[in-house]
Amino acid sequence: MFFKKLKRIPAMFLVCALLFTTVFSYSMIANASSSFTPRLDAPSYSNDYYYSNKNIYYQYGYGMPNCTAYAYGRAYEILGRDPGLCHYDAYEWYDYNDGYSRGQTPKVGAVACWEYYRNGETGGHVAVVEKVENGTVTFSNSAWGWENFYLTYADVNDPAMGESGWNFQGFIYLGDFNKGSDSDNVVTDYKNGVYEVEVSDYLNMRESATTSSKTVYQINNGTELYVTDVKQSGGYTWGYTTYKNVKGWVALDYCKYLRDKPLDNGNNYEHGDINMNGAIDILDITELQMYVSKNADFTDTQLKLADLDGNGKIDIGDVTELQRIISLNKA
Repeated sequence: MFFKKLKRIPAMFLVCALLFTTVFSYSMIANASSSFTPRLDAPSYSNDYYYSNKNIYYQYGYGMPNCTAYAYGRAYEILGRDPGLCHYDAYEWYDYNDGYSRGQTPKVGAVACWEYYRNGETGGHVAVVEKVENGTVTFSNSAWGWENFYLTYADVNDPAMGESGWNFQGFIYLGDFNKGSDSDNVVTDYKNGVYEVEVSDYLNMRESATTSSKTVYQINNGTELYVTDVKQSGGYTWGYTTYKNVKGWVALDYCKYLRDKPLDNGNNYEHGDINMNGAIDILDITELQMYVSKNADFTDTQLKLADLDGNGKIDIGDVTELQRIISLNKA
């Protein structure tokens, strides 16, 4: 994995910029937000933390793909204000006097810094810690002349933080994002139910439960999703859902749990969509069979959606009718 050394931004501008950022960096540390949402997907091109003159690297022609442009934008996004980090090459970030504390312990929101020596030249890389979970550190990255966005992983006790050929310098701590979290919205044991998307732009729905899988839909912030299956994969928690008749997996790390079932009178769902996930399929048959065999309870809305033959009762006749509907849909 190679990362090309970044050219310096014009020095005349930096004289002014460094004076400004030095004065304000300490106040930014004190006011850093205590909340944190991990970024597991690439920022959209409309995200001005990365793709506007807010980002000093973008402003001077060194935008993404570029590790420093990405890390600067990500820090801006996390803090909600100019982070005042180094404006030079990646290997110079760790020793730069920006007022932030440093250390060797991975923490969410921290900037990880490496340097390396190749062919007589010094180079480096910076990335951002998105998760520290189950002994694994997840980094979000960009690379000069290579990938716009990608994820890497390291064991929490790895002194090289996943890059054995480089010298790991340490972490720059932008703030303590483990304190002051809203415990009412923290889900330690993920389960089926309704979740609200909480991202700065959109959340990718994947074909399968992995970040390398094909994106099948991009779901806007604030959208409510009904998750009908949950699984762990690649260090993340994934939820299976249907949105606008598209089925796929979303990272529940980007979502807030709301409740067990959708709040609806049934008018927004087709008869037969018993689990109210926007699709009529084998999952609905399973739920209906569970109810008929007295192994499940239905809400009033589900009872309305399950009465497929319109006789006011939920029985084996509705199961047969639902099977017929699904077979016709497949034809």
